[in-house]
Amino acid sequence: MTTTFLTGPDAPRVLAVSARDTETAAAACVRLAQRLEQDPSPAVDDVAATLAHGRERFPVRHAVIGTDPVELAAALRESADRPRPAAPVPALVLDLGDGSALHGGPELPQVAQASAVAGDLSLPAGADRLAACTAAALHGMGAWLAAHGLLPDTVLGRGAGAAAAAALRGELPPADALRAAATGARVPAAGALPDGAVVLRVGVPAGDRAPARRTGGGSGGFGDADGAVFALDPADPASYARVFAGLWEHGFDVDCTLGRAGRRVRLPGYPFRRSCSAAGIAPPAGLRALTPHEQRWLFHDLVRSGSAAEHALCATAVLPRPAPAVREAQAALGALLDARPALRTVFTRHGGRWYARASARPVPVTVLAPDDGADPVERVRAAVAGQTFAAADVPLVRLALAPAGEGWAVALAAYAPVAGSSSADELLAHWAELAGAAALPAAAPA
Repeated sequence: MTTTFLTGPDAPRVLAVSARDTETAAAACVRLAQRLEQDPSPAVDDVAATLAHGRERFPVRHAVIGTDPVELAAALRESADRPRPAAPVPALVLDLGDGSALHGGPELPQVAQASAVAGDLSLPAGADRLAACTAAALHGMGAWLAAHGLLPDTVLGRGAGAAAAAALRGELPPADALRAAATGARVPAAGALPDGAVVLRVGVPAGDRAPARRTGGGSGGFGDADGAVFALDPADPASYARVFAGLWEHGFDVDCTLGRAGRRVRLPGYPFRRSCSAAGIAPPAGLRALTPHEQRWLFHDLVRSGSAAEHALCATAVLPRPAPAVREAQAALGALLDARPALRTVFTRHGGRWYARASARPVPVTVLAPDDGADPVERVRAAVAGQTFAAADVPLVRLALAPAGEGWAVALAAYAPVAGSSSADELLAHWAELAGAAALPAAAPA
């Protein structure tokens, strides 16, 4: 089966925006609206995919629904007028119901797979195969939701839905759950529901479908009046859009593309305000606000998701024997960080904002085992610069050693924002001096 009912040109799309604070989120909505008004040429699916997969997810959330750039731009401006302060992400309960309200089975691959399993089941005489098929459709719905980021804290249901829920909770194999639905066998019951949970109910009688809304509004957003209950009509594309938009605004990291393919396009960035300065908030103890230089680099790499590897200053060299012992190499690296305190910088998040702090923890030295089939210089270079620097709470400098014939290859990498005006060659030469070894250049810095 295909999911054309979700991907057709008339199916609503969701644009999901997030930011660190309400002012930035509102400004981001307006900027995106202006972009769509001035140049509506990018496909809506491309815009949605860029927002979903090319931006970091912050705690303040806005989501809008529409089918074309004009409608979405108007919805973004309307959404910008409704501040949505960040709130703790609640627990999530998926209520599969009993399947009686399913009408016109959804065209989802997971539903088709589960239904095929139900059709192949060997059942005793008198078993209710329709109940097995209903449980299969509900199990497939739950599997599709999970594949798109909807990961509930618990799943419950009634009748055939109880069997599907037990399978989704991992308490029964899917085939056994379908067989239990067909034979009326008892299945494990869901545990106690979390307090204050958001509930997603699958299956809405045809006469009770809620009208689609483009934006969340009031206290309830896309949910019911209390903002805690969402209803998903599996056969209604607009229902999927409403549910995913509402869950996004509640802080859940669901895939608001709904599985639609899209390519990344250039979109306006966030109005990047210096941490704490705009709101007059003093940094927590032990933390400091980012400098403009740090803000620029960190924000760029967060948005590009992994580009920090491109901004690693790296130098390699070969040390003649005797190579420093691991303890000596570690001590020399510690002395280098003491002499250049900026290298001890660690970025961290607190209350939805980014800060910097100085870490007193030692930075480990990586010592690679001998490998006669690989270039040792390239091996140490890859060990320190081949992977991105994770942004939060990790050292932003690395050192690696590996045997290199009669000597040792060494590589040092540092994330550009903490290296200051020092080059990678200068940092490596300083470390070699502290380690009591003469460093001979082996290759140009990466």
